[in-house]
Amino acid sequence: MPADRHSSKAILGLAGASLLSLYGTLDFYGQQIERNKAQKDSYRIGAQERRFEALKRELGSNAVAGYVSDLSDAGILLSAQHALAPVLLVDNVPYRFVAGNFSKPLDYSEFGRARNLVLVKDFGNGVTLFRKAD
Repeated sequence: MPADRHSSKAILGLAGASLLSLYGTLDFYGQQIERNKAQKDSYRIGAQERRFEALKRELGSNAVAGYVSDLSDAGILLSAQHALAPVLLVDNVPYRFVAGNFSKPLDYSEFGRARNLVLVKDFGNGVTLFRKAD
């Protein structure tokens, strides 16, 4: 009989823990749904895709291109890679074409010259295409 008394306590404890876990999960998802309604696309991935659309068409779907930016944040590169997929964007310059992603207006020709690049096209909104200088 003592084994039955302990096992019923264990079962009640496990049932309580399971119910608390279920409550926590439902509460979390309820709060997340509200956050998603308030702030859709918090990383602005949709805006990045529209921003890079013309460059993506220019490069073609099987391209491999280098990448330059005025920012060194890895998240900015990842965002550009996502927006340009299936184009392979590599954080390096030795490729024939190099995508530029800039946070502010600047002299893109001069920026490229300093890196042995020639500005091919400025797509606006901080998106550029360079080619490696011969």
